[in-house]
Formats: sequence, structure tokens, C-alpha cells
Amino acid sequence: MTSTYRLHVKRWLVSLRVRLAALCRSPAKVPFLILGEARTGTNLLADLLRSHPKVSVAGEILNPYNPEGIRLSLRPAAVLRHIRRALRALDGECRGAQTHIQHFRLHGIPIEMLCGELPEIRFIVIYRRSLAEQFVSWKLAKQSGRWVGNSDSAVHKTRCIVEPQEFQAWCANVRDRFAEVTNCSALWERSISIAYEDIATSPQSILAERVFPFLGVEPISVQTRLRKQNPRPLNQCVENYREVADLLNRERLEYVAPS
Repeated sequence: MTSTYRLHVKRWLVSLRVRLAALCRSPAKVPFLILGEARTGTNLLADLLRSHPKVSVAGEILNPYNPEGIRLSLRPAAVLRHIRRALRALDGECRGAQTHIQHFRLHGIPIEMLCGELPEIRFIVIYRRSLAEQFVSWKLAKQSGRWVGNSDSAVHKTRCIVEPQEFQAWCANVRDRFAEVTNCSALWERSISIAYEDIATSPQSILAERVFPFLGVEPISVQTRLRKQNPRPLNQCVENYREVADLLNRERLEYVAPS
């Protein structure tokens, strides 16, 4: 059995379970999406939110390479139905899912369309100030094939080489995707934005002071089973650090929200 066929079977089984669960449940009181990019902390935020008994969060429901996701080439209307169905299938007052801006682009759905077609959904936008940290984390995860840190074995111990042209092109693409979010005024009428660095440093205060009030639930003590996959400084992760140090320190994404 090929990996593609196994993915197809798993995705069909997950889809069947979601469809059946959605038929049995009423819509969520507060539906929401965690909107970010790879290596910006969407997994961490989702896991912290699952600490709350009134909040449930699905995985990457639009990732075409995950069983929870959907295949490419579907019409936008079918993708939007999938989002509604995936959220309805969950438990709790507040039901959310992880999404990436890139996934919406893969499925041909502009952020403006998303906000217009799903006016009931709130958004928690998460980004990473240091594009260098995000890029190196992405490179190491891609090299190892380990994208979620839930054990000691998932912590990265290898190093990578940063090619300046590749890094700058990657940064330009990330900025372009976040610019689409920043420029969507309809989204910011029902959104908050959070930096990964803040939630990684002070998860309890960020959730208690910003996220839980935004979702309309009482603050509680949060916990996570996830490990930081790359706790090392950049100079220990990048093989050619001396050559690219100035470039790495220069590339930042300071604020994602309308000015």
C-alpha cells in the first residue's frame, strides 16, 4: 500500500467521522480559527487552549497532506463547508482549528473571501517576530521529518546551512502572506494577534489576559505536553552562522495587525 493511498484511506475515515459527528451537534457558540504559518506556534497555542474544558481545537483541517485535511482541487464552496463541518463536529462552547495562510492559498481562497463567507468565525492570528528563528526551525523540521515536539526524541540536535538567497525569498513569501491578513479589514473586526515569542515565554498570562477573554471563557491554569523542538540559539543551529549572522538578525516581522 503506497503512502498516497494510505493518506487517502485515513482522510476518508476522518471525513466520515467528522460528517457523522457534525450531524449530531449544534453549531458552536464561538467558532474560531488559529491562523498562522508553519513554525509560528499554531500547535503550541492549540495545545494550550485544549487545557480549557469549554474549548476544543482540531488540527490542520486544510492541510492536504494530513488526514484531518482535505485534498486539493476542491471548489472554494466545498472547502468552506469543510471548515464549518469540522468545527461543528467538535465539543464545547468554543470550537476551533489550526490553519495556515498558505493552506488557504493552496485551496484558492483569499482571506477576504474567507471572512465574507464565514462571518461567524473569529480569528487568533499568530506570528513569529524572528523570521530567522522561524526559518531555521522550518529547515530543521524538514530535515528530520519531525514537526511536533511531544518527546525528547523530537528535539532537534542537527544543524542546517542557510543560503542567503533562499532565506530572503522565503522571508518575502512569509511577509506577503501575512500582508494579506493585515490588509483584510473584515478580519480585524473579530481577531486578535499574538507573537510566538510572547506565548512561548508567558503562556499563562497571554491566554488569561488576551485569548480567553477574546473567546468569552473564564481564565484557567493552562498546560501543554509539547516540547520546544529547537531550544538552541541560532549560532548553534546554523552551520554557516558567521557568514549570515547579520542577515539573520535583520529579518524580522515586528507586528501583524492593521496600523
